[in-house]
Amino acid sequence: MNEAARPDQRLVRWQWRIFWLLWGGYAAYYLCRVNFAVAQPLLLKAFPDWTNAQVGAIPSVYAIFYAIGQLVNGTLGQRYGTRRMMTGALLCAAITNLLFSAADSYGVMLALWALNGYGQSAGWSLLVQTVANWNTSRRRGTVIGLISTCYTVGNVLSWLLAGTLCDAYGWRAAFLVPGLLVLPWIAVFATFLRDTPEEVGFPTVRDDVGAAGQPAGPGTPHSAPAGDGGWAATWAVLRLTLANRILWILAIGFFCMNAVRYSFMNWSIQYMAEFHGRSIKGSALIAVAIPLVGSLGAISAGWISDHWFGRRRAPVCALMQIGLAAVCVGFAFLPRGAWQIATAVLALAGFLIYGPDMLMSGAATIDISHPRAGAIATGFTMCFGALGSIFSGAGIGWIKDFTGGEWGLTFFVLAGLVLVSASLMISIWNARPKGSA
Repeated sequence: MNEAARPDQRLVRWQWRIFWLLWGGYAAYYLCRVNFAVAQPLLLKAFPDWTNAQVGAIPSVYAIFYAIGQLVNGTLGQRYGTRRMMTGALLCAAITNLLFSAADSYGVMLALWALNGYGQSAGWSLLVQTVANWNTSRRRGTVIGLISTCYTVGNVLSWLLAGTLCDAYGWRAAFLVPGLLVLPWIAVFATFLRDTPEEVGFPTVRDDVGAAGQPAGPGTPHSAPAGDGGWAATWAVLRLTLANRILWILAIGFFCMNAVRYSFMNWSIQYMAEFHGRSIKGSALIAVAIPLVGSLGAISAGWISDHWFGRRRAPVCALMQIGLAAVCVGFAFLPRGAWQIATAVLALAGFLIYGPDMLMSGAATIDISHPRAGAIATGFTMCFGALGSIFSGAGIGWIKDFTGGEWGLTFFVLAGLVLVSASLMISIWNARPKGSA
């Protein structure tokens, strides 16, 4: 190997190291997040006086605090970095799950899941910023598509684990065991992650525009946390971010999209158990088709946006969303007990959900944001998404109570939300990364 090649090979090794640390860190979040959806039907049985809307309010309160945390932690993360912020967030997720496993009070459960939501908000926006720091814009869609499998695989593992634990030991074990499993990973993450290439002696890797609007040159430290200019610099970047019209369109579209995604995440297990007569464990095994096949959708969407659409993310989002709307309408006409067909349709829905979800909350947000505002811009978009996911808890619960437990109206509402998001993506059809032709 010649001397010129050695730095490149070392960089590649570091890129893979950062990739897998971030992948594992964010997958660990999901062990302590979507386990609630599996335990939800058992909570209704354990506390028969609670309504669907009350139980649905627990993930909705989570979403409210997740939304608040996106803005706060996205801004703090831009200044203090991913390693410190995500380490604290993982610790918060583990502790709140451990305490939730021992709770008997509705109020305590609400408070703990709200705190979990706030902690977990210091996650995706920081991950996306760090991925952007370590990679060029030319492969951003593909890399973020690949790393987004962390939350689809984490979702699958969480549901399988929680389903097995619920069947064998009851709903409390679905929170106790994940909380314990996450604790050792926290030490690994905190020890080995690095936020930027500059921290380990590399020149800047990002190739999109610099802080002054010019192409970034080698060694330009624009991707570092905004600590050199103090809080004044951070607020200046925040103001610039909030003035971005395309970011607002993206955020509103993500509001609708996340309402749909989390509706499937929060209610698919109950749907399979209630409407198709499957056990909790069987329903969890079926529901994993959503994130499992969804990971293929995310990878495909990222690669297609990079290679077929010239790094334009909106066309891929819009086309997949139109297909998803049709799938939602199809759910309303499935006969009761047709669980095999429902499984196939859930898998298709997952493929069409996770592609736009990844692009809208990751690659597209980084593409159109200030280079030093990746975490802030992604946090802003994720804040809107979290607000949308509030509907997926109490809103879907209210619709079910209103219709006497029927599911048809729910799926028509979800189809409408998807079409609103698709129309917004069509309006920014030609948006590309800054500095690209």
